[in-house]
Amino acid sequence: MREFFVAFRSRAEAVRFYEELASYRISGRLINTPSSAKVGCGLSVKLFAKDMQQAKIILQRGRYASAIGFYYFGANGNAIRL
Repeated sequence: MREFFVAFRSRAEAVRFYEELASYRISGRLINTPSSAKVGCGLSVKLFAKDMQQAKIILQRGRYASAIGFYYFGANGNAIRL
């Protein structure tokens, strides 16, 4: 697993999380939540696996109530919850 994404119920919180990651110089991207995840508002934040621990800490500190969870892309391209 090289990359994963964090799905959100709120577009505003997804953008806020992305901006907070950038303030810590963590590379991420706002993406459309894959339809195979079948969750959320339509926006997720995609990150490298090496940044997962930092992302978890930022999520906890920021109290992102709309964060649904961490997902990765399976071999067939489907989103799988971690």
